[in-house]
Amino acid sequence: MKKVIKNNYKFILGIIIGLIISITTVYAVEAYIESNKVSFDNKHTKTNNVQDAIDELYERSGIHKEKWIDKELNGADPVLEDPLIPVEIKPNGDVYYANLNSEWYNYSEKRWANAVILAEEPSNKNYKAGDKIAENDIISYFVWIPRYQYKIWNMGDYTVAIQSNTLTDKDFDTSPNHLLGSARIIDIKFGSVENAPKMNESEAAIDKYYTHPAFTLGEKDLNGIWVGKFETGYNQSGNKKGPIKELEKWTHAGSSLENTDSTKIIVKPDVYSWRNMSVKSMFEVSYNYDRNLDSHMLKNTEWGAAAILSHSAYGIGGEVNINNYSQYKTGYSSYNSDQSTFGGTCGTSKDVTQPWNTPVGYLASTTGNISGIYDMSGGVHEYVAGYRESSLGQSGFDNEDDLKGKYKDYVNIYNSNSDWETYNNRILGDATGEMGPFYRYNDKNDGARPHTTWYGDSCNFVNKNAPWFTRGGLNNNGLISGQFNFRVDPGNAFVTSGFRIALAVQ
Repeated sequence: MKKVIKNNYKFILGIIIGLIISITTVYAVEAYIESNKVSFDNKHTKTNNVQDAIDELYERSGIHKEKWIDKELNGADPVLEDPLIPVEIKPNGDVYYANLNSEWYNYSEKRWANAVILAEEPSNKNYKAGDKIAENDIISYFVWIPRYQYKIWNMGDYTVAIQSNTLTDKDFDTSPNHLLGSARIIDIKFGSVENAPKMNESEAAIDKYYTHPAFTLGEKDLNGIWVGKFETGYNQSGNKKGPIKELEKWTHAGSSLENTDSTKIIVKPDVYSWRNMSVKSMFEVSYNYDRNLDSHMLKNTEWGAAAILSHSAYGIGGEVNINNYSQYKTGYSSYNSDQSTFGGTCGTSKDVTQPWNTPVGYLASTTGNISGIYDMSGGVHEYVAGYRESSLGQSGFDNEDDLKGKYKDYVNIYNSNSDWETYNNRILGDATGEMGPFYRYNDKNDGARPHTTWYGDSCNFVNKNAPWFTRGGLNNNGLISGQFNFRVDPGNAFVTSGFRIALAVQ
């Protein structure tokens, strides 16, 4: 009997020793991986097949490994819903299916979370974590903006741009202690719905943390939003089932592309932006893209959320480079931002502009690396869902019934007394009035236009004749383009105007 008991003790001891060895091996390998990660923007990317080895070790040992969370986000980690696939993007643009148990994003290191949507019938129907995803299988890219609070530095209570006949662009130097350079690193605190509860604008005050309004969609409180990584492109074939083939060069000056066929939407680098549509068509095609993901045209406050985050310690912390590709392709960057003069250098030559997956291209991203959002400066004028109440312009909307009814959660409505320079009618967080004070002076284009004191970007407010906001500026706008640029249009189709989509996954 004693021998049996003794053997049982040996058996149990053997199991314990085996578990200790398994655990030690797994964590030793994991420590090895942590010390051998490849540089990302001189930070890091995904490991190679060593990661596969560790995953297999976990599986064989039976040890549970928890899903990766970024503690800095305080619970505002990415929300994934089918068909969104988490990905990591290498500096050269290669896309890999992310392992959710590994560190696939890190906002302290300015590596924002990315996800893609694939064709309904991709070339590989069995993609799994660690696999490289064929570019032609990808329909759209999205970037996660986590829920956050930001410290208010300016309430934006400006009713006019200050007239000056002596100021020049150089007066808006943003170096430290410069008189007119108001740009600053914005103080951000991330937090989930529970940790960063909704706040009313009446609670806002200078030097107080304020929950950004982009994370409230009607009655829904969101842990974040997925924003199109690039301006919305146009898929000629309209075929979401098969892989996207290389698109032929196309222009449509003088031809209308008014339709609400959501299969035409692609959100990819190096494609032609979808232009020449009225706001109504942009709004409806975005809304119809994927109702299960609560897709919609980017709101003005949502643009503001991305712009503000870009100018924090978690983003590029400066003005993003302009996309100066003259034929409106997505994901390009000027060599030197071309924002020292109005006109800038606009073209298609590699000596003038570089794609998203190059060191120059990274500077057009909100993070300064490949993980951020592109085309927020230049490219096309991006219409956003934000307009002056009782003034629909030439948007295609016949009345406000739908905008105040069915679509009320998907549009920002501004005071009906708004005019060209009533910056005090801003919605706090939309990155309009907060970018003041504003000055009107002659820039390099000899135009006496109003400028923000954040990089001298152009800044007009919605009014009766031009009731819809556009953001970012145009590919040849040079100085006045930027993620803090805001201007206005009647809402009708222009060959220079496009849009972007967002997803409100809860």
